[in-house]
Amino acid sequence: MRAHRGRYHEVLKTALRLFRHKGYHATSMQDIADAVGLKKPSLYHYVKSKQDLLLPAYRHVVSRYTERLEAIASGPGSAQEKLGRAIASHVQVIIEHADMFAVYLSELRSLPASHRQAVRQASREYRLRLESIIRQGIETGEFRPVDPHLASLIILGACNWLPQWYVPGGRMSPKEIAGMYLEVLLQGLLAPDPARRQGEPAQPGVTVARRRPEDARRGMHQADFGSGDFAAGVQDRPGAQGGRGGRGVDGHRAV
Repeated sequence: MRAHRGRYHEVLKTALRLFRHKGYHATSMQDIADAVGLKKPSLYHYVKSKQDLLLPAYRHVVSRYTERLEAIASGPGSAQEKLGRAIASHVQVIIEHADMFAVYLSELRSLPASHRQAVRQASREYRLRLESIIRQGIETGEFRPVDPHLASLIILGACNWLPQWYVPGGRMSPKEIAGMYLEVLLQGLLAPDPARRQGEPAQPGVTVARRRPEDARRGMHQADFGSGDFAAGVQDRPGAQGGRGGRGVDGHRAV
């Protein structure tokens, strides 16, 4: 039984990778069998159809994100601390399951109607929970008086685009990438506070790097004109949607 379960997870992982790079509809059961080293009839011993491989990805993503955000929102801490933990957690899960999350975002239309509706509802509840943390921070004076609905959409949009350019084992560690997200997304929400020390991390345990202007210019140069050391972590790969070729997304270099 344990060997069967291990083989199933190998099939699932391989299928998700193919779904991400070729597209769900362009990937055949034969493609999956070839990639995992099985004959096609043997593959049906583990799954009956491609949809049997797609549904677990959605169940996993929804449950993982919901459980983490619920724990953060109902736990101790200020709104700033909660939002910092929520963003870091969201980024961490995406990095840990990049193929699964990319499929989650791109193949919703491939689910049966009843499952699509359930996923949309779960996603809406997740966003509302994040929005409530932002609203709490506005009420306590921790955050600027922004539109909490729009702010939550901006945060989720920035985080959810991560699978389009992230490649494991690169120049920046997952913790450093999470720190960059906090610097850009969380710091932009914080209300002005003369007492806040220059360079103070936005969240305990996550270092927010303060970059000099010349560092930013250097990063732009590397992204525009050559991979070099910048290629580690954020590098070229075939387009994620529907197996398009090119660099990064829609033919552009990943940054």
